[in-house]
Amino acid sequence: MKNRIISLLSELVKINSVNATLSGGPGEKEISGFVARYLAKLGLDPEIQPTAPDNTNVVAIIPGINRKDSILLNGHLDTVSVESMDAPFSLRQEGDKLYGRGTYDMKGSIAIMLLLAEYFTRHTPPICILLTFVADEEDRSAGMEYIVKKWLPEFSPFPSGGIFLEPTELEIGVSHKGFAWYEIEVIGKAAHGSRPSEGVDAILPLRSALEELNNIHSELLNTEADPLLGHATLHASIIDGGTDLSVIPSRSRLQWERRTLPGESQNLLNLELERVIQAVKSFPGNHDVKGREIFVRPPYEISKEAKILTCLQNASPQSKLVGLSFWSDSALCGKAGIPSVLFGPIGHGAHAADEWVSLKSLISVYEIMRKLILSFEVPVR
Repeated sequence: MKNRIISLLSELVKINSVNATLSGGPGEKEISGFVARYLAKLGLDPEIQPTAPDNTNVVAIIPGINRKDSILLNGHLDTVSVESMDAPFSLRQEGDKLYGRGTYDMKGSIAIMLLLAEYFTRHTPPICILLTFVADEEDRSAGMEYIVKKWLPEFSPFPSGGIFLEPTELEIGVSHKGFAWYEIEVIGKAAHGSRPSEGVDAILPLRSALEELNNIHSELLNTEADPLLGHATLHASIIDGGTDLSVIPSRSRLQWERRTLPGESQNLLNLELERVIQAVKSFPGNHDVKGREIFVRPPYEISKEAKILTCLQNASPQSKLVGLSFWSDSALCGKAGIPSVLFGPIGHGAHAADEWVSLKSLISVYEIMRKLILSFEVPVR
């Protein structure tokens, strides 16, 4: 098994699948072709789903004995950029550590999904397995949105659960934060720096915005923390404005990110945005301000009674239930009505230059996933 994982992961890492819209890479076309060919050689009928010019999913179904029940397995094909990495597309082994872009996040899990497909095409599983290899998880999840809106509605009933093989250090991810992106734009009036009375400074009012964001953040840290996820947070992300040192700036912009918890309302987020807008309006001057929500993804928490969670706990009783600070496509699947958990390997360096995944943990993920799938009961006829 070790050699099979290393060989397959080496082939996957060789393929540059850096996200096209987030990092200016080639996207997932080449790697989706590799995955589709691999599945086809196993006798499956993979479907390549173009979700955008440079985004492609691959999906396939492994028929089970019980055709009325299924489980969804998910992994994303894209990676982040390879900035500051030496030989990012060559797998390097140092003991138990396998280095290379995507080894940890999450081509190691893609390799496990392919090896599970290999096993269950030779040994019919008790239930159907829906394999979903998706695009664009690292940016705006166009791939998973396509799955949820255009592919899963074909199934009745829905899969009884989903497992997203994101790296979790062999713990069971039962919840994760969401996020929302906001911006305000301040409009002033340009003038020569020697004639400030003729202009309206659009940058100085951002001081009030930053103060209000700091107030909101302090309030979030003083509320009761989620037992697994901790506190909701926010941070200022981007500030820009002005054109020249000797020109009164006519425009400025501030963008920030708010990390959200299960149970927080959209109304609360709207009120926070309005607080920042009003703070800028109250700053002395004749400037104008407008604000908007740029993009939002919901937090997620699986029900403690979900069958998929119980099955995974039985298959991996040593794993703890944890909350995850990062966002995942599992939220979209859960929102669509499919209870979903996260479970994946041990490693380090997601989005960093020293990315690696533990080989032993990949073997553990494979064995636990196989055990979980085989644990599903076949109805007596």
